[in-house]
Amino acid sequence: MPRRIAVNLLPFRAQLAGAGRYTQNMLGELLRADANSTYFFFLTPSTAANFEYQAPNVVSVRVPLPKSNAARVGYEQFIFPFQLMRYKPDVLFTPSVAIPLVWRGKRVTVIYDMIAEHRAVRKYPPLRNAYVRWMSRSAAQHSDALITISENSRREIAQYARVPLEKIALAPPAADSSLRPVRDVETLNRVRDTYHLPERFVLYLGTLEAGKNLVRLIQAFSEMKRAHPELEQHLVLAGAQGWGVRELENEIQRSDAVGFRLIGFVNNDDRAALYSLADVFVYPSLYEGFGMPPLEAMACGTPVIVSNVSALPEVVDGAGLLVSPDNVNELANAMARVLTDDALHSQLSANGLLRAQQFHWESSAQVVLETLNQVTR
Repeated sequence: MPRRIAVNLLPFRAQLAGAGRYTQNMLGELLRADANSTYFFFLTPSTAANFEYQAPNVVSVRVPLPKSNAARVGYEQFIFPFQLMRYKPDVLFTPSVAIPLVWRGKRVTVIYDMIAEHRAVRKYPPLRNAYVRWMSRSAAQHSDALITISENSRREIAQYARVPLEKIALAPPAADSSLRPVRDVETLNRVRDTYHLPERFVLYLGTLEAGKNLVRLIQAFSEMKRAHPELEQHLVLAGAQGWGVRELENEIQRSDAVGFRLIGFVNNDDRAALYSLADVFVYPSLYEGFGMPPLEAMACGTPVIVSNVSALPEVVDGAGLLVSPDNVNELANAMARVLTDDALHSQLSANGLLRAQQFHWESSAQVVLETLNQVTR
């Protein structure tokens, strides 16, 4: 009898961030590797287009939820379990942490990080942070098996949720196959014109939020420009606005440097060209469960500078420069080194390309599939 797998995609919206892109790619590989199971995708109409696959074993169940996070949480906890009973899944796969706690069937859950445990890193408003912290621990304890994306996250889940390491499988993401160095001049010019990009620039791409340490990035960029007025680079900050973005805007107003560009959300089709146009990619985040943007930049041959904390050293693994996220001067010097040392720039570019090639969606999907197999035997 074919296995029935329910997949909770309700938290995802039209514009996918890191967890959404991970889920999108992982499900694509999972469907290719597991044609014998039937997958029931529970999702909202706004995100349905993100999870369309040419696979006959997918049943989409559309749930017209309001955009309110509170409404989604209420639905997941009190209505979704009864909906699941109708479809009788052998396992509930939740790639978004938020499991229905009253569901008594088998559960495999993806937990990306334990950021809510780190009080010095502000990703969410206080009330939401408390909910994420509670839900992450509860999901870890109540799931039959867990998936995570880095060894750092694996250790932290075991530590904070008090679950054995053996319960947690490691399935890291990979850069999408479309992310590779772009040399086509027409494509590069189109993306430059679309986002009004300067000729030379330092790039950050990710959510614009407090935990990404962007205030210090602006301070470091300003310091670099004072020390090296001959450098023509601007600082381009790309990504959707998150909680705490006002501090970022205020810091730009206070800076004595010029050349800051906030270009907003970048379409997936334009990301490879954006990375390829940048002189260096900088990601000074205070905490990451993995760090997809640095991996994507490396896959496009762009030198990377990242923080020396959480999972980022693990992801870069010697192929980029590591800096203390608290040290503005160290970050300023690292940017200046890459922008003024052609040999270092070329070395980081080559090393990054090699490092990015060591991550594969196929092998990670096999880990997820084996985990699903284990809990349904």
